[in-house]
Amino acid sequence: MGSETVIYSGAGADGDPWHDLPRTSARLADALGGPGLSQIVSSVDELAELIDQAGVLVVNASADRHGPTPADQQFGRLVERFLAGGGGLLAVHSSTIAFPGLQSWHRTVGARWEHGKTFHPPLERTLVRRTGVEHPIADGLGDFWVEDERYSDLVLVDGIEALYEHTHEGATHPLLWAREVGGGRVVYDALGHDERSYDAPERVELLRRSAGWLRG
Repeated sequence: MGSETVIYSGAGADGDPWHDLPRTSARLADALGGPGLSQIVSSVDELAELIDQAGVLVVNASADRHGPTPADQQFGRLVERFLAGGGGLLAVHSSTIAFPGLQSWHRTVGARWEHGKTFHPPLERTLVRRTGVEHPIADGLGDFWVEDERYSDLVLVDGIEALYEHTHEGATHPLLWAREVGGGRVVYDALGHDERSYDAPERVELLRRSAGWLRG
């Protein structure tokens, strides 16, 4: 396992028409160390070449499809090996839509987007609330406002304990959690639809803290 931050920015089959992944991946790179400290790749083959250099793997991907591709299986094997070596995985926003049919990915992240069930309210300025779950990522942090999409009714694996959540029409939905999986650490952060999400300083601080915890 290395020390770099490698960002997998979905493209082609791992992108969609609704998310400008190159722009948000660039903002992620800025938030997690600035130019020269993060490497961005957009294919599974490129990821395979760099993953051994990574201490933190960030996945900013999506999908406009319902079935798997051969590259999905390769991606799943890379992630499994990375975590087994003690790596840290940060999955953001539409990564719960990505790699449809790759059950190992959604078990690792802890959730998946289910078409016809999962949704988000209109993108707007909204309050993201700190839960009572204690964790080093969120110690000393409180609620904050952000202009973003709020994923709701994701299909969760058992045992998810959210550090942050939002409320919509009286129902509470988790937005960020941290867990240990397969020998490594995983954080899922459901925020990050577009660049406006990264204009909230509290959101950027949360990303930086997540990366720090993922590095152990």
